[in-house]
Amino acid sequence: MLFSVSADPVLERVQAQADIDRQVGQARALFITLTPGQEAVYAVKLAEAQRIAADWHNVPEGETPHIAAEAAEDGVSRFEKAVEILTRDQHWKVGAQMIEAIRRSANAALAAAKTAPEIRAATVIDWQAVRAYAQA
Repeated sequence: MLFSVSADPVLERVQAQADIDRQVGQARALFITLTPGQEAVYAVKLAEAQRIAADWHNVPEGETPHIAAEAAEDGVSRFEKAVEILTRDQHWKVGAQMIEAIRRSANAALAAAKTAPEIRAATVIDWQAVRAYAQA
């Protein structure tokens, strides 16, 4: 005897949304560190890098402690380290735009889904372009 159990559409949606959010987090992790507080460190380093790029000869080393330390560790100038940080930031911004477009599309597909198979299909996301860009 076969028993047919219908999927609970509310539970299916909750699970699908959690899966989409998990995938988005994994995609972000290709570009940035996801540890709590790291975003604040990135913001400080970015601000230091922007100051150096704008007027590097007139920014005292003590006003850019993160970049000064990293530059010394890597044996490069503060300007070179600032360029590296600004380049990484630009790379992340483009990647973030790609990820957000995919996230919005998946969420729209989930919102439009009427059946359990459609709900599950919304979680099948092609991250290939994001992975390729992250490695560029």
